[in-house]
Parts: sequence; C-alpha cells; structure tokens
Amino acid sequence: MPLRYISPMRFLFTAVLVGLIYCGAWSSSVSATVFRDRATFNNASQNLSTIDFESVRPDFDQQPEINGVFFRSLSGPARIISSGGSKMLLASTVGEITSLYVFLPPGTTAVGVDQFGSPMIVTTSTGESVTMEQSDSSRFVGFTTQQPMEYVRIFFDFPEPTFDAIIDNLSFGQRRAANEPPAPQILVTNNTGRTLVLDSVTNELEPFSVATSHNLSSDGRRRLTFIVVGVAALTDADKPFVTVQAEDAQHPPVNLPCEATTRVGTYSWMSQVTVSLPDALLPGDWNVSVTVRGVKSNLVPLHIQ
Repeated sequence: MPLRYISPMRFLFTAVLVGLIYCGAWSSSVSATVFRDRATFNNASQNLSTIDFESVRPDFDQQPEINGVFFRSLSGPARIISSGGSKMLLASTVGEITSLYVFLPPGTTAVGVDQFGSPMIVTTSTGESVTMEQSDSSRFVGFTTQQPMEYVRIFFDFPEPTFDAIIDNLSFGQRRAANEPPAPQILVTNNTGRTLVLDSVTNELEPFSVATSHNLSSDGRRRLTFIVVGVAALTDADKPFVTVQAEDAQHPPVNLPCEATTRVGTYSWMSQVTVSLPDALLPGDWNVSVTVRGVKSNLVPLHIQ
C-alpha cells in the first residue's frame, strides 16, 4: 500500500494560512478583556512573542508571514516602512477603505499591538471591538480571551480621507489565569476534526498500527509526532515533565512513552511531541492528551488499526 506521505511543515503552515487547523472551536462571542496600556496587558498575559518588523525575509511581499503570523491587506501586500528609526508594517488605504487582517497562530488567547493610524477600528475574531481615535492618549490596544482568537482585523470604512493602518510590536501568546500555567493544546484539522499527527519516520497520516517495518529502531514500534501549541516552545530539557496518555471507555488509560520534545523550526509557539506506541494500545478509537508540567491538554481522537 502506498504511503500517505505529506511534508509536515508545508502542510502545517498552508493549513494555518487557510484556517484548516485549530485546537478548539472558534467563538463569535466570547468574554474578553480589552487593554489600552501595554504594561497591564503584559501582566495579564504569558508566553508572549513580539514581532517588531526589524528583520523580515526578502520575499515578505510574496510570503507575508513572520513567526507563523500571516498578514493580509485589502490593498495588496502589506509593506515594511521606516519611521522614526523603527520599522513598521503599513497597509495602505484603498479609496475609502483600510483593512488589514492579522492571522494568529492556533491557541492564541492574548494579542496586543501598537497602531498609529487613526481613527481606526480594531476587532478580533471573537467579537471584541475598539475604536482608536486621534485624541487617544495611547496607541496600544490589546485583548485577552478565554477562547482562541483566529485573527485581529484593523480597518476603517468612511468617506475620504481614510488613514493607512500602521502597526508595530505585535505581541501574541496566552492569557494569564490567576497563577495557573497555560494549558497545552494538540492541533486538530478543522475540515475533518481529526488529530494533526504524523508517523515520525515516514510522515504518514492515520490510521496507524502499533508495529511498523518503516522504522529507524530495531524494536519495530511506530513513533508518532503530535503538534502542540499553547505553551512556550518545548526543548529536550522539558521531556521529563511531559506525559502522553491514551484513554477510551473500554480499557484502562495507556501511557505512550514520550521520546522527544522539540520546537518546530524556529517558531516560538509550536512544539512537537514524539511518542512510541506500546502493545497495550489495542485497535480502535482512542482519545489522546498531552500533559506538560501537570497541566493536561485537550483530548484528541486517534485511530489504531
């Protein structure tokens, strides 16, 4: 039987761009907190990564992505400009309309940005909205939400003149809930609801058997790689603090030995967790979770044949 091969990085970021992968249902009306002060926003957030636009790829106009964040402007490719010794992202107005979408990594529940064009409206995919006026004392706006945000939109539609959207210091991560650490989230596909999990050797997609002849180890065990977001990028030093478990209604929980925890590429918000499949993982449908430092992730489906 031919391998169901897929290049994991190409699949992953194409899927992020078109909204095919996520770690929970997007909500159109979710309670959120709005911030107009960056220090207060930082205190209410954790695992923040910040894009300052100082270093971008030469082909940014063809591939408008930085650290897994994608930018889409109504006027065409957003462009980098220099202002006051700093580099910023500009989305030009088209006639009477300015519109810039910032598509966020899966699992983002905190986002903040400096925005210098005004008046301008900043909205989130979860339904929050702030109108930034020229008289405002702050050029910053931030949000924290209970459910992940898919995007932030910066726009204005009004009789001319309409100002360009100009942003800098885009920060994204997770909201801080009291003193609790953020919960890891395993990515699933939006179109099928299946888990984004790959054979770590062949890059096959499910269903999987426990044993495989396509193996770099002599034990014949299949290794699977799960994609995890919602926590700071994992390293090998985190492996002792990561456990993976499969459960169903008919059998006791099965521990899947964790063999590797690494960051995906250079992305600060995404990790891969690789496990081996034990004999106790019988054929059927299982639900898998990843626990990081005592905090359990969502349950995702896994089919064993």
